[in-house]
Amino acid sequence: MAPSEYLKQILHRIEKGQQTDEDIKFLHQQLLADVSQVVSQLGQYNVNIGEGKDIHIGDRIYQQLDKEAMEALVKAIQEASGIYQNTQGGDAAARDIDKRITYENCTIIQLLAKDSNLGNDSQSLLNKSYFSGIPQESIQQAYQDALPPDASVWNLEENDITQILKVIEEFRKSLEFVKQLSQDETIPQEIRNNLISLAEELAAKKHSGDKTKPPTNFSSNPKGQLESYLIATLERCDDDNEQFLMNAWLIIDDSLPVNDLSKFISLLDKDEQQLGILCKFNDIPQQINKFLKTSLRHLRGKQYQLIIEVFLPSDLIGTEVDRWKISDPILEEITLGIKYPIRLRSLERLNLDYLDYYLSDWYKYWDKVKDVLHNEAVQELFEHLKQMDNFNFKLLKNNLQNKIGLKVTCAPPKAKIKDLFKAILTATTPIMIWTRYDIPNLDQVTAIDEVLSFKPLCHLCESVRQKREQADAQTEEHLGFHLALLWEDPHRLTPNVMLQLTTPGQ
Repeated sequence: MAPSEYLKQILHRIEKGQQTDEDIKFLHQQLLADVSQVVSQLGQYNVNIGEGKDIHIGDRIYQQLDKEAMEALVKAIQEASGIYQNTQGGDAAARDIDKRITYENCTIIQLLAKDSNLGNDSQSLLNKSYFSGIPQESIQQAYQDALPPDASVWNLEENDITQILKVIEEFRKSLEFVKQLSQDETIPQEIRNNLISLAEELAAKKHSGDKTKPPTNFSSNPKGQLESYLIATLERCDDDNEQFLMNAWLIIDDSLPVNDLSKFISLLDKDEQQLGILCKFNDIPQQINKFLKTSLRHLRGKQYQLIIEVFLPSDLIGTEVDRWKISDPILEEITLGIKYPIRLRSLERLNLDYLDYYLSDWYKYWDKVKDVLHNEAVQELFEHLKQMDNFNFKLLKNNLQNKIGLKVTCAPPKAKIKDLFKAILTATTPIMIWTRYDIPNLDQVTAIDEVLSFKPLCHLCESVRQKREQADAQTEEHLGFHLALLWEDPHRLTPNVMLQLTTPGQ
């Protein structure tokens, strides 16, 4: 987040008396970063910072930036910037800041966001050659949209792309600028594809230098353990059952903000990132193994739990991804689903038309999941499908209303998989657990119920992995050989799709 945007949030919290210790630390650092500038801008309002770091505001001396000192400072800032309270309702502090009122051509955002190191993080990636062939009007529009609201006080009339990139980098808005251009439909698709790739590269570079990892509210990981994901997509090539297109990314820590594309690191070579890797179906496990090796190099030296999510077409959702073999330095070869938790995902949920129609409902059901993630008894929130002899997808869709998941305790016939997932997709059901094979002499209902109730819901993926590990130690038929889990988090899609979902200006 840019310093100017963070400052706005701090001022908003101060307005409500909700500032945090981190807010105080940030504001203190910014104020002390350039004492002469602070004094010159606020001096006539009797604001000074003494050699002993005490703060003089009017006739008062504050030894530290506590709540009282910050409120006095905000008042002085408002006066120096021409910003005053508006009592007509709403968020007065945020609204007034956004008025872009200036005082002697300088806003408080300029004053506090001043940083001699701005732009250093992206100069090696942004080059004007990336933007050749793009209409000047598109560049100007993306330029304006990417900058903070108060940036209008600067001279933004440059037409030279070198100058534009310099200002963009100074504001640390390189990623936002490239994202804006990649969403401009007046730009040729080939250039937009290159921009999407550049945005992913910028995002990965931003992530590599990000040391802040705020914890999620519902992570199942132990404290200090990274929440890591290997995400892969598998698509058919023009209805050709022999050729598939694969792509893959690593998320080192998914506790980063959900809409932050910087958390995605492409696992493909640079020349493959535009389209993906072509391969035959039988070669897919080998490609997953390569993606995994690359991921482990990125995670080297870290403490993490790595979960693998694979997006598959619905008719291939029964693929035994968890039974694929991967290399191991000791055992030479092991089973993927024994070592790592596996979550299956529906490729159809990445379709933008699907998202336009169903994403809002999907968010609603995922919120229900988050509400019960730490609950152990969630059986009543799962619709139970015991048999599929007289299966009716419309009836199932209706029965899935207000349910967070579906448990299928019979093996779905291949001919009915399409209709089964038609119901799940239209109901936007986030979770499904099922068996791919009916095991003779096994009470599959009781066995699957035991997996669901063994630990809180947030540990379901790990519970399924443990069941697979138990099966691997036996020779007879075991549920762990055939258990499959669908886990659809709408906030963790592929970066190209998330880029399309980003509201312009965000």
